[in-house]
Amino acid sequence: MRWLIFILLVVLIGCIRPAAPVWTTIPTADQLLSKIASESGQYLSLDGAASVSLTTGDKFFSSQQFLLLQKPNRLRADVLSGFGQLILQMASNGEMLSVFLNTTVPGRFLRGSASYENIFRFVRVPLKTEDLLELLLYDPPLIAYQHSSVETSSASLTLVLSGSDSRQELLFDRQLLLIGCRYYKSEELYLSVDYKKISGKDKFPHAIGISMPQEQTQVKVNFSELKVNGEIDRTQFYLKRPPNVLLEPLP
Repeated sequence: MRWLIFILLVVLIGCIRPAAPVWTTIPTADQLLSKIASESGQYLSLDGAASVSLTTGDKFFSSQQFLLLQKPNRLRADVLSGFGQLILQMASNGEMLSVFLNTTVPGRFLRGSASYENIFRFVRVPLKTEDLLELLLYDPPLIAYQHSSVETSSASLTLVLSGSDSRQELLFDRQLLLIGCRYYKSEELYLSVDYKKISGKDKFPHAIGISMPQEQTQVKVNFSELKVNGEIDRTQFYLKRPPNVLLEPLP
């Protein structure tokens, strides 16, 4: 009986075929660029709970986070330990960065300009805030390019954009959903993004991976709860100093 079940499973699996492509002829580069342009800026904000893992050099960090993102440069992260304890709150309204560190008694509260250096100190991802938000909001920016072409495989299409010393590859699945993006400088890959678990409801990826090989940095975000394009009170991007905690200035 077990062998019979195994054989039936093999037969059923063999009958599963990949989804048929939505195109009858291979889309041109101009058609794919038009699709990208029509969908650019589709997602302006995000409110979600996620498991986040960060690898930088030989160090690995994982946490549960509640994330608020709003274009072009507002972000907030409430970071919890594996035991559900709040260890860090960080909020930036684009001009001011506020951070509460809850790893000591008493905690520490820091405030200063929302500069790249200050935000990198806590995010540890070497990207400008605007670029990071675009990648996380399913809207990877396009390079300045002079040439465009389309490459095909059995499972995907790749739109290739080429500049003087740069190249970008945008990967689409058989349903023409954007599933990845690669950035090259002088033929060296410096940034790649993968979009997975794209919801049939909101058409938004519920798993996002960002890799920067030259910086030895990888980020993986897996959303367990997610709401896009909802209204977010701007006061959420500004933290108030907790009572009995001294204010420390950031540069």
